[in-house]
Amino acid sequence: MKRIFRLVRYFAVLGLAGLLAPSLALAQCKVDTPTPLVLGTVTSLLVNLQQQATSSPKAGVSCKSMAVGIGSADVINGTVTTTNSGKLLGPTGDTVSYTMFSDKDFTRQLTIGQRYNWADSGILTWPGWDGGAASMSLYLRTVTGSNVTAGTYTDTVSILWEWELCNGAAILRRCLGDVVAGSTRVSIPVTLVVTNDCTMTVPDVSFGAAPAVSGFAPVSGSLSMNCTKGMLYTVGMSPGVQAATNGRRQMTNAGKWLQYDIYDASTGTIWGQTSNRVSSNGAADGVSVKQFPYVAKIYKDQLTPPPGTYLDTVIVDVRY
Repeated sequence: MKRIFRLVRYFAVLGLAGLLAPSLALAQCKVDTPTPLVLGTVTSLLVNLQQQATSSPKAGVSCKSMAVGIGSADVINGTVTTTNSGKLLGPTGDTVSYTMFSDKDFTRQLTIGQRYNWADSGILTWPGWDGGAASMSLYLRTVTGSNVTAGTYTDTVSILWEWELCNGAAILRRCLGDVVAGSTRVSIPVTLVVTNDCTMTVPDVSFGAAPAVSGFAPVSGSLSMNCTKGMLYTVGMSPGVQAATNGRRQMTNAGKWLQYDIYDASTGTIWGQTSNRVSSNGAADGVSVKQFPYVAKIYKDQLTPPPGTYLDTVIVDVRY
């Protein structure tokens, strides 16, 4: 019985010793070439309404430490600043604001000019078992509500990296070995290309019903356009699906035709696609909705076709 007791006690002491033994860590950081922050090509309307996100998987340093994430005293500080104070600057002076984060879930927001410890973010939990290093990453997301002109928007992010890593035994956030310290400053370019775009409202045209072509009254309406700030453009209308040989637009039903046209209400000319396009008469402001009035008429100098529903499709296009 005494032998068994001593054996059990012996193993218990070994187990306790295993729990108290310091973890040996070979810690170091190395400088990486940063990955640029590229937000891609986006229309001005999407920049205004939706957040755009990107990341730099390698934001300047890669570090490893066996003790990080288990009570070590390791510190990997990054202080972030930018050339334009967290704004992407465009060719006309317009800006798109953005925020930066240390995590892919966008929960750890960084404050410009404030030091932040990447080692506290959980990025480095248990790295180094396989001899590898974890790269410090940076995540960026734009702020909605920017009404901007088209063009390339840029900024430069600068990060001052400063680290102190325990190279040896570490217990309860205290390093019992040598502390490896270092620092570096890296620059990361940020780019966003904004393109022109428009939203339009194009209502259907209905002439109603009449027993003869002489009974169809003109129909007035308008197209609504909201286009990118600073954009000069023209609006055109296609000849329709089955234009007549004389150039008139025409609706069809079972092989029969009903000719009509659509006119620019301000000039009285037929609204065309290659010629007689209608101009915006000034640059769009990105906010106001511009109206383009029209008048649609059925030609009176044609024979009345058989009764039925006559249809056509006209394409409205914007050129800039």
